Amino acid sequence: PKVNIKTSTKSFMIASYQRTQFTAIKFTITFPEGYPDHSLIIDINSDKIIPPGLKKKLEHDLAADLPLGHHQQVITVITRLVQFINHNKFVPCWRELKQCLSAVKSQNQHEDSSSAPKSSIKIFEGQGKIILKLHQGLYFYHCSIIVNDGYPSTTTHEEWGNACKLKMDKTNFPPKIEHMLTSQAKEVVRRMQDGMTSQMAADMSNPVNRPKNIENEKTKEVKVRLTGEKLKNLKKDVDTLSVVRDLREINTTRIQGNATVMARASKMKKEARRAVSKITNNELQKDKLEESNEWEEEEKRRLAQYDMKDGNPQPNLLALVKFLIDKIQRLPLQICPCCKSSTLPKEPSKLKALYTPSSECKTAAQKKARKEARAFRPIRCYCGCWYHHDCLNTYMTEPPFGASCPTPGCERRVYHPDWPSDIKQLERAWASHQARLREIDDAAMFL
Repeated sequence: PKVNIKTSTKSFMIASYQRTQFTAIKFTITFPEGYPDHSLIIDINSDKIIPPGLKKKLEHDLAADLPLGHHQQVITVITRLVQFINHNKFVPCWRELKQCLSAVKSQNQHEDSSSAPKSSIKIFEGQGKIILKLHQGLYFYHCSIIVNDGYPSTTTHEEWGNACKLKMDKTNFPPKIEHMLTSQAKEVVRRMQDGMTSQMAADMSNPVNRPKNIENEKTKEVKVRLTGEKLKNLKKDVDTLSVVRDLREINTTRIQGNATVMARASKMKKEARRAVSKITNNELQKDKLEESNEWEEEEKRRLAQYDMKDGNPQPNLLALVKFLIDKIQRLPLQICPCCKSSTLPKEPSKLKALYTPSSECKTAAQKKARKEARAFRPIRCYCGCWYHHDCLNTYMTEPPFGASCPTPGCERRVYHPDWPSDIKQLERAWASHQARLREIDDAAMFL
């Protein structure tokens, strides 16, 4: 194991163990008088990794049943400590995990109905897995979260963005709503691993894109520059391919002759195959190294677009659980800011009926019912609030245009990509509609 002995004397030893960059523990072993006939004294100094309540218990367990009279106590203590750190995957996020448990417990206390299923959270230390079951009325959302060994980052760049790997197991929310919110939750984790705060990550992972007319950021076009080094690499690749082609021709050439000629030809083919295999393995290693370097450069360019003072990965487990509670579990409690009624129906089956695809509507009655149901379909705006479709249509297409969200505490502009973001365009459309209504009224007077 990666145990680093920093100081060692006759009376004490200071050492540390690092499982990953963010999971390191420092400990002191004191040799009492009469050692090894007396047990060692262990002191763990990493309060950020080991909670105070667990610290005393761990120190007691490490010093229990040591082989007295033998000089094997040190290796026994270190082995036990390493096994504890390696087995408990939640060591780097124990503070967040405790707050997650409190958040779920607090949410259950706020629920009025005692007969409704309660939300629950289960943890599996050895697997680093969390089973989260969220309930609100008749709605539910069950998911699993796996904490990466390199938390709050990942051990490999292929796993980047999965410091907390979220997987939806079961839900009765419509697929459109579930996919939108689950994808945003995963994006929050990825952006926090980049170094963003939870609020910044939630804002930038909004599935409803910002309106173009209020977006100040300009998209920068990435141009590939053909340098001398790249030309040199291309030439080298061409030369390598030529060598491989010649070697393969030797391997596929048929040679006839006596036994000596056939043996020499067989030896040449065997050497050619070995040479091709060696070149291929070398090129694969070079390509893998180049891909890793390109990925690091791409990550630097991507992170350079963020306005962050600290680019270190941020703890994201608590932010993820809070997002799931606020955006998914509390979704059935959302009130439409316009009509002041519940955005979602109480029955999940009625909500699914609002998202019935047109392909399933065969009769005229089914098509009419689908059209009427569309008026109450919940829609999430750019500000994050949920509206009924017709309520949002009225709010967007009638004056005052460009108004802020009437939800208390929101005060952000109401916008959705299904409606124009240009206020002048909305004004012209409304004026045209009013002119048409006046024409219809004038024509009715002569009938």
